[in-house]
Amino acid sequence: MTPLERRSRLLLRAYPAWYRRERAGEMLDTLLEASPPGRSWPTLRDTRALVLGGLRVRGVAWCLSMLWAGLGAAGAGYDFILSTHVPEAAYIGLPSWVGEPTLIFLAGDLGAMAWLLLTVPVLVAGLVRLRRTDWTVSWPVAWVAGLVLAFPVADWQPSAPAVYACSKGQGCALTGYRYPVVSWGELAVFAGWLALGAAMTLILARPVRRRRLPDASRRSSQEAGGP
Repeated sequence: MTPLERRSRLLLRAYPAWYRRERAGEMLDTLLEASPPGRSWPTLRDTRALVLGGLRVRGVAWCLSMLWAGLGAAGAGYDFILSTHVPEAAYIGLPSWVGEPTLIFLAGDLGAMAWLLLTVPVLVAGLVRLRRTDWTVSWPVAWVAGLVLAFPVADWQPSAPAVYACSKGQGCALTGYRYPVVSWGELAVFAGWLALGAAMTLILARPVRRRRLPDASRRSSQEAGGP
């Protein structure tokens, strides 16, 4: 097996297993024939064509669910990193830590909003994709599991001892926290999101109807400049 063939097979992993069983050989032959002799890496155009073709075959429901699960895992990772720093004494919206870069905070804030906005579309897209199949009931169960992973997280985080500044006649004001308390449970939540993404992929692995099956191999070969 040549380096080009080996790396092209890795790119074909963008397609679901059932599709690769039926058309991987044809797609690989087309790609190798269109590549110049002596080449060891697929071209950027071939790579783009194969990845986009794989996403088309997997469908909207898979893309949305993987984005949803990925954002959930990123949120758990953010919460874990937050627990290793001294948090801000006061905040509005997404929690932050003292000295946190603005770019990271904005990315976390946008990710949290995107996860929330995707929640209902993920459920609907999965039900539409799986309608009248044996896996239809499994999709709401997986979706609820995502909600369970997301919403109780804030209640599981340990609290760092607070520091107050008090003065006679003026009361006390929160000024910060004494030290960070690491929330190791967030790593378990992170692993849970990865497992949920794998479970959603398995649920959506059922082939679509033949009449709706996109001819991704032909599209990929055309985009790659093949015959």
